[in-house]
Amino acid sequence: MRIKKGNTRNHRVSSSADDCQVVAGIDILERARIRKAITDYGERFVKKIFTKREIKNFPENRELYYSIGFSLKEAFWKTLPSDIQKKTYFDDIEIIWKRKKPEIFLSGIKEKNTDVSCIYSRKLILSYIIRHLKS
Repeated sequence: MRIKKGNTRNHRVSSSADDCQVVAGIDILERARIRKAITDYGERFVKKIFTKREIKNFPENRELYYSIGFSLKEAFWKTLPSDIQKKTYFDDIEIIWKRKKPEIFLSGIKEKNTDVSCIYSRKLILSYIIRHLKS
C-alpha cells in the first residue's frame, strides 16, 4: 500500500531579475505522532514511509531522523506542482543524509537548486524547503 497526501497550495514567488521562480514548502510535525506510529506499527510503518536506502542511511537516533525525514518529505511534497503531487508517494521522495546534512531525491534523482532546513525540539519538528525553479 502506498501513501499519498491530498492536494495543497504551493507558495510561489516569481523573480524577474533572473527568471527564477521560488517555491516554498513548510511542515510542522509533532514528534509524538511518529513515536506512536513506530510503537504501534514498528517496521511496517517505517517500510511504508522510507526506502531501504533511507533506512540504511539514517544516523544513530532513529526516532529523531524518522521524524525529520517524514517532515522533510511533507515539506518537499508541498513544493511540487499539483499535477505531480497527485502522482507522488512517500517512497518516491528520499531523504539521504550526507555529512549530517539532508539531500533530497525525487524518483532517484537528486534535487538541485533546493535549500533544505529544519529545526527541532523535544516536541516538534519544523522543516522548510525552498526550491529555485528556472522559468
